[in-house]
Amino acid sequence: ATMAFAMSASAASASFVGSAPAARGASSARAASFNGGASVRVGPVRLPVGGKRGAATVTAKVMVPEGVTLEKMGKDIFNTTYYPKGEDTDNSRRPWVVIDAAGLRLGRLSTLVATYLRGGNVATHSPSMNMGTYVVIINSEKVVVSGKKFEEKLYRRHETGRPGSMKIEQFNMLQARLPERIVERAVRGMLPKNRLGRELFTQLKVYKGSEHPHAAQGPVDVTAEVKANCYSSSMKK
Repeated sequence: ATMAFAMSASAASASFVGSAPAARGASSARAASFNGGASVRVGPVRLPVGGKRGAATVTAKVMVPEGVTLEKMGKDIFNTTYYPKGEDTDNSRRPWVVIDAAGLRLGRLSTLVATYLRGGNVATHSPSMNMGTYVVIINSEKVVVSGKKFEEKLYRRHETGRPGSMKIEQFNMLQARLPERIVERAVRGMLPKNRLGRELFTQLKVYKGSEHPHAAQGPVDVTAEVKANCYSSSMKK
């Protein structure tokens, strides 16, 4: 008992013709020919024949570009989807940027910082990979908020992590005591809530005042770019 099958695809210009003998012992290797100058030998392909599994002989013809062989392109030459490699996420090659937060709105600043951390501003961005940059924020004590948030916005924390020990602090009080915490909490809430988000958060460096200890990394000042995106047409710059 034998089985014959055929399949064609216009996009790949591929055709397959084969036959499968019923005997299980027929396992000799067959040659497969490829249009485009590539010829490889393939082993037997197991296909179900009459309720049993037998050895199948497959002959394939695939159109490939001139001067390109299947051995050089890998297993799937038609899949050109980009995906970052390990060297693309190397921390030693990750750039550094610095942002002066003086006079910037907290929410809009945080969204842009989260975008830099995730790498959403580069063409090679991939949501499942860390393609972002190191972000240094200075003058965190000069961040502003809109409306009545300066007196009414509340920050809650647990001193021991147990119920009954929650502490509540207003925005203006926390800004006077620990202004870095305000920016850190705002940005952290805009990152993924998983292992990748925890890794991205370690790339954020927030400081009070205009000095920071990362001059050796040569961070690029992107304050002008951030300011241009922090305000809408109806806001006063």
